[in-house]
Amino acid sequence: MTTELSITEILLANFQANKEGSILSEEMRRLLGLSTHYKIGRLALGRSMGEPSYPDLTSDTPGRPLKGGLLFGETEVSLWVGLLITNILHYNPQIKINLQVLQNAVKRHWSRGVRLLKDDWISVDEDYEKFIEMLITRRAVLPDSVKIKPVIPGEAHPSLCGEPRPVIISVGEELDSGEPFTHLVNGVGYPPHMAVMGQVGSGKTRTMLKILCQIREQTNAPVILLDLGKGELAKDLTLQNALNATVLEVPDKPIPLDMFYGSDDNMNTASDAVLGFRDSFCRVMQSRPGAKQLQNISESLKPLFSCKKEISLRDIKVQIDDFYQANGLNKDIVTSTIYDLNEREIFSPDFSPKDFFSKSWIITFANARETSKNIATSLLLDALSNFLKRSEEAPRDASGHRAITITLAIDEARDLLALKHKALSENIRLHRSKGLVTMLASQSPDDYDGKADDYLENIGLPICFATNVASNQVLQNMFKGKTNFASLQPGICMTLRKNKMVKVKVF
Repeated sequence: MTTELSITEILLANFQANKEGSILSEEMRRLLGLSTHYKIGRLALGRSMGEPSYPDLTSDTPGRPLKGGLLFGETEVSLWVGLLITNILHYNPQIKINLQVLQNAVKRHWSRGVRLLKDDWISVDEDYEKFIEMLITRRAVLPDSVKIKPVIPGEAHPSLCGEPRPVIISVGEELDSGEPFTHLVNGVGYPPHMAVMGQVGSGKTRTMLKILCQIREQTNAPVILLDLGKGELAKDLTLQNALNATVLEVPDKPIPLDMFYGSDDNMNTASDAVLGFRDSFCRVMQSRPGAKQLQNISESLKPLFSCKKEISLRDIKVQIDDFYQANGLNKDIVTSTIYDLNEREIFSPDFSPKDFFSKSWIITFANARETSKNIATSLLLDALSNFLKRSEEAPRDASGHRAITITLAIDEARDLLALKHKALSENIRLHRSKGLVTMLASQSPDDYDGKADDYLENIGLPICFATNVASNQVLQNMFKGKTNFASLQPGICMTLRKNKMVKVKVF
């Protein structure tokens, strides 16, 4: 039947389980350690739509409402609505789809789905790992084989690490039992990414490097290590040898990467590359650009990005200059910012992404201006994300361990997290299937607080050393409850084993 729906209407509308389902959702949210209500809602919808029947409602009393934009997500809303409408029409082909029908379907599926999740939880004796395994292996009905989208020619997967295998790192020993604390990085059912937090001198950087070297030793996968602090890692010869890495001290040695590789393929890729650059560029401006300035950036750069290969910042500067002169425009924040960025060469388009990301690099910015550091880091993360989007999935072994193909490690990540850059979020949320492991080291859990992308929801191993930060919501969500990190001694961290807090002596 025809539909009477728009995406905007759905994003702004309220959706909810019934009252009993809403209460049970809050209970399951706490049990699973989820920070937001919409996550349990999505789990419940998926769980219920996997059943071979359409759900009934035991009670129509509405529960806690959520806007469609939160429940479905602005980027995933079309997928969720498509699944729901397909499910509705499967059981009632003659129904006319409108907002009320969709809201009713959500209420039914959410209410039933969260009851089924609670039954699953009880059936595995409230064991978190068994619960996740059940959802993945027993509840997900997957085909025996799928047709994999071929990788774009010339963009072969960067992995040189051979067959996939479990990668187990040693962090230290548990303080109470003295038993070794190890962690399976590429296990099934949780993300491979790690966050290491702690004040100066607590041991966070030392721990990150220890883990990084273990991953490199076991996989031989290339490492991209960004030192956004004082640049001391550039002087660590032992680290360089362990990672087989080339050191780049920007801007003395520019990053030899074609940041906009492939933008000249067609107008769509050119437009995407321009918007990606504009987003990074605007985040380093001293003041927020206006709508007309944003338009000037896009219009001036589209011809360049659609026609030229190996674009440099100088090419961008010349293009913007010519556009402003041709249109009689006065100099403004756009021109002054691009002039500042061209004082020193921060990248040169020497290597394609395939060649660059198949090698290990230690990149520091101790002598770079803040704007240069931020734009270079943002463009590098953009290039990595775009490269991985073009790459095929990393292979998995019979037990589901996915090959690690690239490790991205960022030391002193506070300023980068503050930029809320889309590419960092994409690399953390989207590219684990491509074999990417991300490690973030920063001084405080506050660095993650209030971020729209909620990076810590995608962290498989949190490690927190001494910090004076109170047990805020970020820490409580991460460690499943309140705890005190201020009293931790140097070399002692708090982490999780089987969803429970443990203290570990790292050194």
